Amino acid sequence: MTLSIPATLSDSARLFAGKNLLPTALDTAGIRTQIAASVRRQSLFSARTLLEDLLGKYKTGIGDLLAGESDPATARLAIKEYFKSIGVTPSGETGELTDLASDARINLVLKTNVQLAQGAGHLIQQNDPAVLDTFPALELVRFEDRNKPRDWEQRWLEAARDSGDLKAYAALADSGRMVALKNSPIWDSLGSSELFPDGLDNPFPPFAFSSGMWTQDVDWDTAKELGLLDDETEVQPREIDFANLFNTEPA
Repeated sequence: MTLSIPATLSDSARLFAGKNLLPTALDTAGIRTQIAASVRRQSLFSARTLLEDLLGKYKTGIGDLLAGESDPATARLAIKEYFKSIGVTPSGETGELTDLASDARINLVLKTNVQLAQGAGHLIQQNDPAVLDTFPALELVRFEDRNKPRDWEQRWLEAARDSGDLKAYAALADSGRMVALKNSPIWDSLGSSELFPDGLDNPFPPFAFSSGMWTQDVDWDTAKELGLLDDETEVQPREIDFANLFNTEPA
């Protein structure tokens, strides 16, 4: 799937570069419940990963991916070489996600963090006033298939109720499409770990681990047809708290 307005390399890479390394012995559930969402957004971490040097290797590899200076295979190889350097034999493709040195675990860390940085970059670009005038809304869509996909339509309805966005609720009921204005609080609710145990607590995709879901821009006429706005509506950019979300200042 080609995203309609890709985040610039500078946006995604800059926001990712501001992350701090956060070694932790906690598992995924513990990270979600014991580390504040703002700290998680501003940090690079992985469940049960206490090796700060390993996180540093990940930060370098992910930064290179975001800058277009590397590819996933090269980034993965660098991590595997690090494990070899400390006497750990990578377990290869058959390894479990709980095995820090397995291909599956390395791929998950690389892919999740690249997508989070891209999602953050998209948040900035999609709220540019020039873009907002033409594309005032977003649609949640599937861009990767899953063997056991989660019920995102039900999540959308729950997030709409939680956020009070009745227009987004009605848009799904009437059209079968998950569309809301860009400044709707539904995007915060959709990633809320209080509503959904696998939520990442971000107002941008991915809203949950390995969801296969993303957002794409929706033009003014379509948003109007879906009842999200009318000719008198002035869609304001959503307020972005850079210090809280990204540990940085606006570019």
